[in-house]
Amino acid sequence: SLEAGLKYLIIGSFGSAMLLFGFALVYGATAELGLAAIAEAADPDDQLLVAGLAMILAGLGFKASAAPFHMWTPDVYEGAPTPVTAFMSAATKAVALVVTMRLLVTAFPAEEELWTIAVAVIACISLAVGNIAALVQRDVKRILAYSSVSHAGFMLIAVAANNELGGRALLYYLIPYGAASLGAFGVVAARERELGERVTLDNVAGMGWERPLLGVAMWIFMLTFAGLPLTGGFVGKFYVFAAAYDAGMWWLVLAGVIG
Repeated sequence: SLEAGLKYLIIGSFGSAMLLFGFALVYGATAELGLAAIAEAADPDDQLLVAGLAMILAGLGFKASAAPFHMWTPDVYEGAPTPVTAFMSAATKAVALVVTMRLLVTAFPAEEELWTIAVAVIACISLAVGNIAALVQRDVKRILAYSSVSHAGFMLIAVAANNELGGRALLYYLIPYGAASLGAFGVVAARERELGERVTLDNVAGMGWERPLLGVAMWIFMLTFAGLPLTGGFVGKFYVFAAAYDAGMWWLVLAGVIG
């Protein structure tokens, strides 16, 4: 827990400083603080504005735990008390992604060619890193942490689409994702209390027979994360892919399906 706290303090401060520096550069380029006023005053060819936008994207990537800004996520999720981890995985990520969409769409419409591609690339990296890294984990909280990185990728596809359907898709996706995330960490917390130790794939085996309610609940949450039909996760992913397809980003749909 001490190691996780220190990592979160240092890396979280670095992400916040980068975000603030990006805001400062945008203010320097536009002399405006209001989102709509920034959009009116912005000059797409101003290098100061572009540098500020890049730093804002990186800072928001830290907050949303999107790859390659995710390095704090597995250690902090594992080291923090499980109820705190549940809050971080659902609430903090939801706020970071909604703020990302609002900020980019409202304040930087003239630079959309730049940030849509940048967000799409971050989404693809998040999908790849989150899913591949999760395969080798044995600790359930670390698996859920990498799953969180992967879901940040799915939701960033909706942001990259930059259309009305993308906005609806992001807000819809956050509901089943937040519920499944809180539920999954709730099951882990209950299992931790029973065992008195960390929950791994080995000591969670057979939980469906010992604790049918917890086992079935975890099963449903995992199917939701995977996006299988008849779950909210399936509808959320379908919405996200539809938004990307409407925007002409078929390659993002392909990356999402592979992920």
